[in-house]
Amino acid sequence: MANPPLRYPSGQLGQNKNGSDFILFTSRQYEGGKVSVGKDFALQSNRAGAVVDTIKLPIQSTIQDLNTCDWTEDRLNFIKAAAADFGTKIQQQGLSESSQTSISNITKAAQTAAGTGAIQKGVGTALLEGALNANLRSRFSGEVMNPNLELLFNGPMLRSFSFSFFMSARDEDEATQIKKIIKAFKKNMAPKTSESLFLKAPNIFEIKYINGSTGQEHQSLNKIKNCALQSCNVTYTPGGTYSTFDDAAKTMTAYKMDLQFGELDPIYDSDYDDPKKPHLIGF
Repeated sequence: MANPPLRYPSGQLGQNKNGSDFILFTSRQYEGGKVSVGKDFALQSNRAGAVVDTIKLPIQSTIQDLNTCDWTEDRLNFIKAAAADFGTKIQQQGLSESSQTSISNITKAAQTAAGTGAIQKGVGTALLEGALNANLRSRFSGEVMNPNLELLFNGPMLRSFSFSFFMSARDEDEATQIKKIIKAFKKNMAPKTSESLFLKAPNIFEIKYINGSTGQEHQSLNKIKNCALQSCNVTYTPGGTYSTFDDAAKTMTAYKMDLQFGELDPIYDSDYDDPKKPHLIGF
């Protein structure tokens, strides 16, 4: 059963047509073992279980996202290219006459382009460099074998999101809400103990920007996939001095909470074509 919703500030966050926009954090139990293969052969897993907490916080002054993709420099000189061609032929046809013909064709092409002496020198130098782990050709003659440098796609990357909230209570009820919010984030990110040798995964979070006047997802800001809360840094004296209210609990006059989230899944091009939400900017 979900806990009562939490909110800071305690004013009008999405209560009516004049309500302020806000960020909605919804923590859910992490569920595994529901992996399926999609039409694009990408693994899909519905890891979001039952709702645990819902927390409304004011939208940040700085909102941004950064999409990245892993592209890596790769080099393929003539010797490696020839070996790769030969290996591919063997894999496809076996060591047959056609494979030996391809070796002959590679040799002839190289001799035509650079001359027999240059090929022998290049191969010999490459072998020495590999044995000695030294760049001999560049050192002795100021030359390097053409590396055929290219940037190659290596895979997707996961995004991260940072949020920072400065919270100062205006009354005792709001002070209680602030402390409950901090506790909720800390508890949801903590690993769970069980009556066995194993620990269970912490809860995960849905993060949405909400239009306060409609209560619907904001149409002009980015969407975020389910996230794990990786760090929660709380500063109890953000003003640089120890200062409390004169209440029984000695509540701090202000708290600063920095949250670092990491998305569980990478972004694919198909994520931008959700027919159910064509008005949203996308991920």
